[in-house]
Amino acid sequence: MNKEDFRKYMLCGHGRCFSATDDELQQFKDIVLYGCLNDITYDLQCEGSRGLFMYNLVLQYDDYEFFLKPAIEKFLSPEVYDDWHLINHLGDFIELFANDYGNISAKNAIMEKYTQLYGLLMSLKWSVRANKVLQCYEYLIILIMENFSIDFTLKIIEDIGKFFLRRRRVPDDDLKWRFEWFWHCTCEKYGKEFLEKYLSENIKNKTSIKRFCRVMSHVEQKTKSKFKAISADEFIEKEKINRNDIISLRRAENSEKMKIAEKIISEKDENKKANLLRAFTISSNPFPLSPEILIDYAFSENKNLRKSAIDVMTYLKADCIHDFALKKLKKYRKNFPAELVIILINNYSPDDKDFLLEIINRFEINRTNKSGWHNIVLEIVRNIEEIPDEFIFFVYEKSMCSCCRESAVDELIRRNLFTEEIKSECLMDCNYDIRKEAENYERKL
Repeated sequence: MNKEDFRKYMLCGHGRCFSATDDELQQFKDIVLYGCLNDITYDLQCEGSRGLFMYNLVLQYDDYEFFLKPAIEKFLSPEVYDDWHLINHLGDFIELFANDYGNISAKNAIMEKYTQLYGLLMSLKWSVRANKVLQCYEYLIILIMENFSIDFTLKIIEDIGKFFLRRRRVPDDDLKWRFEWFWHCTCEKYGKEFLEKYLSENIKNKTSIKRFCRVMSHVEQKTKSKFKAISADEFIEKEKINRNDIISLRRAENSEKMKIAEKIISEKDENKKANLLRAFTISSNPFPLSPEILIDYAFSENKNLRKSAIDVMTYLKADCIHDFALKKLKKYRKNFPAELVIILINNYSPDDKDFLLEIINRFEINRTNKSGWHNIVLEIVRNIEEIPDEFIFFVYEKSMCSCCRESAVDELIRRNLFTEEIKSECLMDCNYDIRKEAENYERKL
């Protein structure tokens, strides 16, 4: 394995990194250090951090302090006061050394970061930055609650209560939702009944705990809202159509959607026509008229109309659309438009296999998704049962999004392509569900 391949697999969170030999690992040390010091997830909210993945990778080396010391230094820097991504990644990474390895420096770093963030939280005025610090603080206290004693959890609750006391003018609803994740995780670990009893035993002469209990037990008065689909007339009259308008149109009657489609045909202003076409840029709102109309629009001199027409075609299956995408793609030698590739995948024909594979392997895969690689991977996943094995392996080996790789793993198992080598890689994957899938598969053998 060379450096370039190792870096790609590491950034994917792929278990193939662990197949590197000892000699290779020494050459990859700086690459691993980069992964330790930076959030390398593709989608943190969906995947969780890759702290555990990097921790396991570091344990392949004898001198783990080479990676831990700079990670602690960065973790304690002001850079991590309001960076939610970094505190997830570095916090998870360092906590594992604190608890699994019993490393004192790591444990002290977690405690020191708590002191830093809480002190900052109590000194900042209510602001955008204070909200970011709050997010980081909540993640850290969940990490501490889950891995340290209940005594420290009680201290955290007291401290939050003091914060609530300091923010008396902020509505209870607003304060409560900022710590609901922490409270949910705490109740999940200890049980809500036990927690309430534990807090009641410690509440005497503790104004802060009383305040915490009052805020977190506050019941928000929710008004019932009836979701009403936007009408065709309302949609047509809008100067600026946003995504919520398009989503709202899903609930409209088919006759309303047809009314918009007919208005598109009669509309003379091509920019307005392009704007209205956005109604059909969602899978649940397929364009209800002949797809040939869209192909005509896709050759328009108006850039907006061309783009809207192609966007609408990505959700349709038709021979004419397949032929349009194939013909257009064959004119490119590089910088293939992801939208056309998506159309061809959605309208896949066995004759397209080699051409499509050649194209998708030319796409640059990085975290910015500038090339549109992730949109292509998502389309492969959406059509996963109809796509040849080679496309499934492409997703499994190259996708930085581990959620998409999880779908590929499921399909490899379904197709009896889950080899011993792949299973070993999956056991070390960054994605929890992929690891569990591999463990379950191993048990069944």
